[in-house]
Amino acid sequence: MTAGDILQQVDGLTHDKLTYFVRAGYLNPNKIERGSLNYNDFSDKDLFLVKRAWQYIQTYDMKTKAAFKRAEDEYKNPQMSLWS
Repeated sequence: MTAGDILQQVDGLTHDKLTYFVRAGYLNPNKIERGSLNYNDFSDKDLFLVKRAWQYIQTYDMKTKAAFKRAEDEYKNPQMSLWS
């Protein structure tokens, strides 16, 4: 899925913030080459991580690194979820 798809599904997330998450290594989308440009192709896991981490950041004022760590742990073990 594209960055636009991610932004439509995560309320309040900006393109700049999503770009930061990718550049900082919190998300690792596949790269798709279209002509002379490269685009990010986000997976369902990337969507889950950014959605959960963004909830933690917005709701609990959690630091980015801690939010993505918790989201990753929750992805691996869904029983850890604070949301049902």
